Amino acid sequence: MEKTMINRFNLYRSHAFPAMICTLLFVVSALVSPALMGQDESGEAPKPVKLFKSSETMKVKLIAPWRDLLRDTNNGGAFPATIEYTDELGNSESLPLTVERRGLTRQRVCDFPPIRLRFKKQDAKGTTFRGQKSIKMVTHCEKSTRYQQYYVLEMLAYQIYNQITDFSFRVRPLDIDYVDSERDSNISGKFAFLIEDDSDVADRHDMKKIKIGRLKPSWLEPEVTSEFTLFQYMIGNVDWAALSGPDPQECCHNTKLIGVEPLQKNGDIYPIPYDFDSAGFVDAPYAAPPQGLPIRRVTQRLYRGYCVSNPYMEDARKRILDQERAIMTLVKEEPRLNSKTRSEAEGYLADFFEIIKDNRDWNKNIIEKCRK
Repeated sequence: MEKTMINRFNLYRSHAFPAMICTLLFVVSALVSPALMGQDESGEAPKPVKLFKSSETMKVKLIAPWRDLLRDTNNGGAFPATIEYTDELGNSESLPLTVERRGLTRQRVCDFPPIRLRFKKQDAKGTTFRGQKSIKMVTHCEKSTRYQQYYVLEMLAYQIYNQITDFSFRVRPLDIDYVDSERDSNISGKFAFLIEDDSDVADRHDMKKIKIGRLKPSWLEPEVTSEFTLFQYMIGNVDWAALSGPDPQECCHNTKLIGVEPLQKNGDIYPIPYDFDSAGFVDAPYAAPPQGLPIRRVTQRLYRGYCVSNPYMEDARKRILDQERAIMTLVKEEPRLNSKTRSEAEGYLADFFEIIKDNRDWNKNIIEKCRK
């Protein structure tokens, strides 16, 4: 009897143990996912978050012949550069690119002007910068920390508009070290931010960039345009044009246009604002209102929207009021603002919300001020 039981146990063990081992190996293989093996579900190595899908500050080192670039006041060309950083996956990257001066007003007033970064597609493949070809970068302008406050506020203006609509430019803050590739000269720990390209904004909405000389207010998409003009009033910005520009062949001024082609020119063109350093919210020392407007300082608000948008303004008013807390929180929680700048910015925005909450002020300052 005992011998029979032993034989049965040995028989069970000879069949069950291999099955148990196979089951265990299956469970282990399922637990050791591709992600844990440094791969995504397709078997490829995981990729870092794309540049403008994160608002986290990115620490970078930008190596270029900076003295030569700063002396290139005629914008003579692009300079070879290298950008170094560590992405959120822990990968240390070093990418070749070119840098060049850009801008108008800030070219004249800044010791360190805004620049443009240009990447080759193959060099950026698989990195945080994948898909990027040309990126605007707003720099610190001057050595004084006071100037950093202006450009933190300008970045916040972009982020405020992101809260209002996705028909907006996304931005990415940088903590940047500038290293001169030709001599022992470094500028460390400066604030800067990158601005999304208009082609990327268009792609997000399955649209195309629109190149047109002039247009009529009725050609603009009314809901987005009403948000556009009310936002410009919010930040005290009159340095824009959405119907024409300095170049008669290409609209506009500080506004990009996107839409679905072929255009019907019947409310199907979407305006996207940019360049807010002349806004009252920023209050840069070089900013001044354009001649011919009935204001003397950029901190004075003046509504420049179109009367054709008036039927849509009440909805825009409600949508922006719904975002009041989120907008005020952006300013309150921005760590780079000092207490004085934060208080002034909060007060400037609070004045705007008081105006649009009061029906009399709303009609007096917005509806009755529209441009025909």
